[in-house]
Amino acid sequence: MTAEMAYGALAAKVRALYGKRLRAGDFARLAERKSEAEILEDLRQHPGWSRALALVPAGAWGYVGRVEVERALQEELSLEYQSLTHYVPREDRPLMQFQTRAAERSAILSALRRLKVGSDGREESDAPRVRLHGRLNEQAAASCTSYEQLMEAARGTIYYTALRQLRPARSEELPDFTQADAALRTAYYAHLLRIVRTQYSGHTQKVLLRALGEQIDLLNIIHILRIKTYFPQLGPEEYVGLTFPFHYRLDAALLHSLCTAQRTAEVCELLRASYYREYFEEEAVDAVEEYYHRAVYRFNKRQLSAVPPSIYTAIAYLELKELELGVLVNVIESVKYGVPYHAELADLVGQ
Repeated sequence: MTAEMAYGALAAKVRALYGKRLRAGDFARLAERKSEAEILEDLRQHPGWSRALALVPAGAWGYVGRVEVERALQEELSLEYQSLTHYVPREDRPLMQFQTRAAERSAILSALRRLKVGSDGREESDAPRVRLHGRLNEQAAASCTSYEQLMEAARGTIYYTALRQLRPARSEELPDFTQADAALRTAYYAHLLRIVRTQYSGHTQKVLLRALGEQIDLLNIIHILRIKTYFPQLGPEEYVGLTFPFHYRLDAALLHSLCTAQRTAEVCELLRASYYREYFEEEAVDAVEEYYHRAVYRFNKRQLSAVPPSIYTAIAYLELKELELGVLVNVIESVKYGVPYHAELADLVGQ
């Protein structure tokens, strides 16, 4: 009864939003369009994606590039995230800030990437139309011209300590981007795990730890397979800074064995004897990533209808919306660039 009282309105809002999702037939129809402009025009009429796309002037759509399209679609997630936060009990708000923390991480990495390619930062990048009001000084990050300035912009965030540890000895140098990405993601997951372990208990804590734990395990596996596939010259010691120092079902001994394996075939053989064996019928990294998406979908689909509802009801919906966005981006890229359309994943997400 207490859970129904605390999360009943949140669950009702989630059901209303989920009812507006794109279905398998919608994805198939969009994949047959002749241009991305036609797809966007369709989406502008769809209740699940219309709000953010309404912010893009229709007359400019013929000139909208991939970055602008994905930005507009991502803003729909931000709008829905904001709408759900109004229904979240006060004690759950630190955890519910997860999307704001992720947006801060993306903005920091975007600024670091800009510094890497040599942009002087004098022309500030487009400000987001939907602001999540985090702790990052977005304007300073977007216009910074040095790593020191980027650090200062991130001083109030959960990433400041990681950025300070990454600071090169010479002020004019920049940290390795891949290592920075791994370090910031580690800070992100450490922050969420700390909240879950200190502020939750019982069934809700169990669900949250499983959701985070399996996500971390599978992302570590994907990282290892990518390195084995694309950078086979790297030694086992170089994996340490590129994987997350947490594990759920993937214990430390198995993680070490995966890192020291010589080939992707050996990695997959070890995984076929593990908790995650069902995801490794194939060795290709792309296939494993699709298995990961399927696992995320099935877990969160079950949690969406869980009784009684909890804070994870909102998180599960946002994870499903993120998957829907991923399929939608694939549809657009299949029309614009001719990349393969992942019909099987679209059919699953569009159930």
